[in-house]
Amino acid sequence: MEIFFIVPMVASLANLSCLIENIGRDHPFHRLMTVFYLAVGVQNGATAAMCLSSSDELGLAWWIFQCHSFFSLAPILAGMAGFCTGRKILNPLTVLVLVAAVLADFLCSSIPHYFVVGFNPFPFGYGPLLSLSGGLIGAGVHVLGMCICIYFFLNPVKWNVFFEKKFFITIFLLWWMALFSNFLPLYGIDLPPLHPVADAALSVTLSVYLNRYNQGSPGLFRIAANILISIAVGILVGMLFWPIFKSLQFKEIYITAISALAACSFLSFLVFHLYKTANVIPKTEFNLEEYGLSKQELRICELLNEGHSRSFIQLVLNVSNGTLRNHLKNIYAKVLPGSKSSSKDQLQRLTVFLAKRKIEKN
Repeated sequence: MEIFFIVPMVASLANLSCLIENIGRDHPFHRLMTVFYLAVGVQNGATAAMCLSSSDELGLAWWIFQCHSFFSLAPILAGMAGFCTGRKILNPLTVLVLVAAVLADFLCSSIPHYFVVGFNPFPFGYGPLLSLSGGLIGAGVHVLGMCICIYFFLNPVKWNVFFEKKFFITIFLLWWMALFSNFLPLYGIDLPPLHPVADAALSVTLSVYLNRYNQGSPGLFRIAANILISIAVGILVGMLFWPIFKSLQFKEIYITAISALAACSFLSFLVFHLYKTANVIPKTEFNLEEYGLSKQELRICELLNEGHSRSFIQLVLNVSNGTLRNHLKNIYAKVLPGSKSSSKDQLQRLTVFLAKRKIEKN
């Protein structure tokens, strides 16, 4: 348990990998995910530092720093839930959660001793002990965010077909379970905080999930994130089994085997979704071999033929507006040579062209 700080440290590196990969994309949902990766990365890094703290003053300083990211997660998740249910990311209910989070964060930064009554040297590291009122305020912001997310899920304006409903709701529920279990050590119970792995696992899984229809090869940063978070999951699972096997001979071998199995299992789960081929968007076959279109360009043609907007295509392919614009210019140059009309007219001409080139199936 003395090496628990490695778990949030590795999780923070996984978040950093997701952040670097995503930072150049400019779809509103991608921007929100960039903020999410940054928030959970800071959260996990601060947790590692707090576990290694040697005094109450240093622990309190890291706890205050951690609060900024902790309270930002509730409005971020509400924005995600709002977007996937057909609402704007910044809608009135998301703003309500944001205001509550800002107020709670201000109180934590201004009067930290009202929230933290002391620190306890747990086996897994230095940890804060919350007052009852501090716990109520901290949990209250996330309870509010959770209730609003559930309201969005139960009353969607129009569920975004890009997101698989059961999968998306399941990872939200698992994250909330891990979050609220984190309050147990905050009240003196000797249980390692689960939020570092939960936050990082959620962010890496979503990163893989958002890339599942991208025809390009996975980048190095995404691969690194998958490996790092799998290591963090394996270490945490091994630590949870330590009390069970500590009295057995060769306990280190058993724990190492369990950790390796857990790490490989989670990595397999991520790889499965990374290369998943089942599509929520129907694929259309075109007779376009002679035009030399790339796989990504063909996918854009398929999505355009289905009537999807440029914004939706950005989300499906996980590309920026500039990248999509360049792909469209390449498509126009290959299939509409000599066209000097406006971009809007070229898009209309391309749509008509694709309708004519579509292969009819018997």
